[in-house]
Amino acid sequence: PYNNHSMMAGFTFSSAPSGGGFSFGTNDNNTAAATTPSFGFSSGGATSTTNINSNANLDAGPSSSSSPPPPSVRALAWDPTGTASLSLCPLPASSEIGRCGNKGEKNNANLDVFLSHDGTGCPTEETECLLRCLDAREEWIANAPRQRQQQSPRRGGPIAGVGVTKLSMDYRAAMCECLMRLQEKAQTNCVGNNNNGGSGGGDAVMKDDDEERNNNMELLSLTYAISHLAEIFLLPSLASAMDSGFHDQTFDASSSRLDGPAGSLTADTVRYLRLHHSAGSVLDSPEVVDMLESDQPEYYQFPPSSITGNSILAGPYDHPYWNLLLTLIVQGQLSDAWNLLSYHSACRHAEDEAGDGGELSPEGQGFAALRALLMSAPIPAGRGDAYCDDAGLDDYLEEESLEQVEDENDGEEKVYGEDPGDINQLWIDGVPPNSYLLWESLPRRADKLRTLRYRRDLRHCGGRIDDEGAELESYMVPEVYQPRVAMNAFRIWQETIRVTAFPSGGGRGVLSALFQRFTPLPQILSILLGTIPHSLVAGGNATSGGLTWSQVLLVELLYARPEMMPEDIATRARVAMSKGSGGGNRPFQEIILSIMNGGAGQVVETMFSLCGGSSGAALPATMTSLLCNLLVDAGCISAQKDVPASPPLTIQAELLV
Repeated sequence: PYNNHSMMAGFTFSSAPSGGGFSFGTNDNNTAAATTPSFGFSSGGATSTTNINSNANLDAGPSSSSSPPPPSVRALAWDPTGTASLSLCPLPASSEIGRCGNKGEKNNANLDVFLSHDGTGCPTEETECLLRCLDAREEWIANAPRQRQQQSPRRGGPIAGVGVTKLSMDYRAAMCECLMRLQEKAQTNCVGNNNNGGSGGGDAVMKDDDEERNNNMELLSLTYAISHLAEIFLLPSLASAMDSGFHDQTFDASSSRLDGPAGSLTADTVRYLRLHHSAGSVLDSPEVVDMLESDQPEYYQFPPSSITGNSILAGPYDHPYWNLLLTLIVQGQLSDAWNLLSYHSACRHAEDEAGDGGELSPEGQGFAALRALLMSAPIPAGRGDAYCDDAGLDDYLEEESLEQVEDENDGEEKVYGEDPGDINQLWIDGVPPNSYLLWESLPRRADKLRTLRYRRDLRHCGGRIDDEGAELESYMVPEVYQPRVAMNAFRIWQETIRVTAFPSGGGRGVLSALFQRFTPLPQILSILLGTIPHSLVAGGNATSGGLTWSQVLLVELLYARPEMMPEDIATRARVAMSKGSGGGNRPFQEIILSIMNGGAGQVVETMFSLCGGSSGAALPATMTSLLCNLLVDAGCISAQKDVPASPPLTIQAELLV
């Protein structure tokens, strides 16, 4: 049923940050039995071949009178219910086809093809992910001509502009859902195995199944991370679809995102590092819940048998409470950081005193100041609360549904939610609570979605929606990213921290009482000013004191240089890798740096060599093909042989299902 999807295989690519070229050639591979040049498919051991007519209309995208369309390929056969193979190969340029036959003869081309082995089947979750990706590709191909007509003629740019970015987000959304379902399935199986027990050969079989499942999830997670990184550094910005005078000076669909204005990639890079290079939130883990429910969480110690307490929450401090606070501050999860501080015994004591009608003690004033500083932070990618887009997908996926719920609301929804409070409460003069959205490529759109989520939660808890407190269109927020506006709010916030916590001249700040009692606190809060204490970087490893390279880079992007030029991010990432502790996978770090520098060919090579693209598994092989097509459609990998290229990068991409 899926015989029209544009895919690519058998190429030798030359990769360059701004594009490159490719040439056709047979790639020797021990696992790929490509024999005589032919284009065929196999099923049950039988092989047939056919030729491609040069007059066939196999264009994957809209045609252009100014430049030839990119090469395309067609999937000839695929049976998702069995093990029949999918054979893929490229359609060469017309000049290549013209040389295949004599003058006056019908032009045909014989091309290399890789035929799959029997295969081992595909999990239901992966099959649904694969079909969802192919459906998204089909829809993109169908809409591409209309998108080209709507594109501003002065922009030029790649085949479908921001359409390829939205297609990439569709792919990531499918992979994200697949990963979540696989994780839930693994947890369910683990609980079931523990309850049922087992012995003998059954244990060995379950162990093998668990290992295979974990390997599949690891490959899919890696694919998810690579596609996310490529989307950030290689594909057009969503803001390039905007028609405004400012857009022409910042987001040009015909140029690389690495040429964008200062700070334009900071928020997306922070989201990538949080999502793929951080352990994730542990506040809901049973061990942490027990710690927070104790009388003095700040002095709590985990029992020796606690896995979470003695691994994830290990760090430079003797008590896991402060190690957890350090981790949350470094990641910019300041909403969770305040939630953690609110469980501090001194904070609860001060809150009880204030509730009895007494005045705030010096420590109570310190906690009040901490809340204002953390809950108003205008940092890129947000503070980690429920109203910002943590995964870089929420705004894209939820926009239509949020607007539909808003339009259909009849004011009679059931009351079942918790009161979200006032998310627009002003904590610091000159720093509105939604200032973190100023780092987004489309701040006004992001602010509208934030407000829609807030209004939804208000309705769920029976709260009143007033126009003044929850406007859907805030014209105080710029339509597109403006570096000066974002940096202005950021500088006011950091200056408030200096005056409040670290006053000059040796004066006593509002936080002096807390600093005297709890010595880790000033060291941790100094990170908010962009400085990392030497003891947290040098000496030690990721679990005994030192920060990892991703944490070092996060601190620089969040607190030291949020206005970093996109082209400098890879350089600063390399410096962070040299400073960060805990070792790490150096080859994979080099892959990350290559993609951050605009290396489109590295994406396909990594997908093929590390993410299972050469394994014969359905989902990794198909994702390799789809991402390769995506980069060609975006103009990141050039289809022109005469384009100057960097040193050639050979990509063996025998794609099969």
